[in-house]
Amino acid sequence: MLPQKTILSQQKRVLNLLRSPNPEGYTRMQIARCLGIERATICRRVAELRDLGLVRIVKTDLDPLTKERATFLTANEDVLATIPAPLDEQTGRLF
Repeated sequence: MLPQKTILSQQKRVLNLLRSPNPEGYTRMQIARCLGIERATICRRVAELRDLGLVRIVKTDLDPLTKERATFLTANEDVLATIPAPLDEQTGRLF
């Protein structure tokens, strides 16, 4: 189990990268490669940040690294302003 300080440090690093001005967003694999953190850990940190409403999905497309389908994420305010608000998956209503 990682100490809380390490978890918060990883969250901050992920959030700082996702706030960079990249209109395409980043996949979890791209984040892992940029930060040198394992992809599984990135998935956990992204889930935590999404639960806090700090990160949103830009699009789903092919990952340029793996050539597999992946979600592209962002926390950049300018990019977020162009993305429609997320829908509640169960009710189909806006949050």
